[in-house]
Amino acid sequence: MIGIMMTYKPSPKPNYFKPTHIKYKLMETYLWGDAEAGNVKDWIYVSNESLHQIIFGMEPGANFKHSNQYRTIFGADELLYVLSGVLVISNPETGEVQKISKGESVFFRKDTWHHAFNFSNEYLQVLEFFSPPPITGTSGAYGKKQKLLTHSIYNRNKENTNDVSFINQKSFKTIKENDYIWSIDGPNQETLIGTLIRTEFLDVRIITLGAFKKSHIFEYDKNTSYLSLDDNLKVSIIKEKNCYNLEKKDGLYIPSLTQFTIENLNNYEARIIICVGL
Repeated sequence: MIGIMMTYKPSPKPNYFKPTHIKYKLMETYLWGDAEAGNVKDWIYVSNESLHQIIFGMEPGANFKHSNQYRTIFGADELLYVLSGVLVISNPETGEVQKISKGESVFFRKDTWHHAFNFSNEYLQVLEFFSPPPITGTSGAYGKKQKLLTHSIYNRNKENTNDVSFINQKSFKTIKENDYIWSIDGPNQETLIGTLIRTEFLDVRIITLGAFKKSHIFEYDKNTSYLSLDDNLKVSIIKEKNCYNLEKKDGLYIPSLTQFTIENLNNYEARIIICVGL
């Protein structure tokens, strides 16, 4: 790919103080990278002290690696959920490589070098949750303090995979639907929720609603952010009597202690992914 010469600059930090519908079709994008690291387009939904939610995108065959200016090693937990395309993620320090298809996720912790590749013929879009958020100093500023990795490797051929000590996933944890921790919430067991990952920093779940079904009343004691994975989801804010009709890839920000419901207006099952903030 042809790189665009850039010097590092912090990404925008959109923040909200009331329930906010973030419409994907109206969002501005942010481009980062350089000739060595590659160039990536970001859709930044929210980035404050409790939450960081973005989508990043790359053309077919494109990738991001790292450079002196853009060191892809951070001080945070990251969950990447593939919306389209095929994500191949590598740890260039160890040679570990994992393949993540649409609807699957990968999780990794702080101090993990990572490169990403679009191994598909369609545009790659990946939903990213990152915590503690960059505004706390865990992203670019953190990476600049780490020793620059000067040699990247993309295989583990030197390891004996027949050895009992070999572990396929060391840096990365791939997450498929069968790996979710399921719960049924609500006084009448209305709402099916699958937890993808829950650590001391990052809590990501998928809410699933059947055709024409409405959830119970949600209320979280922390700020939450959302991305709709389907069209025609109606979110009603109870106290304010406001409602938002979410389309696919629309975001939503809801402050703590806000009561709301989610209703699926489709004649098929629909989902929305949620991150519970710090």
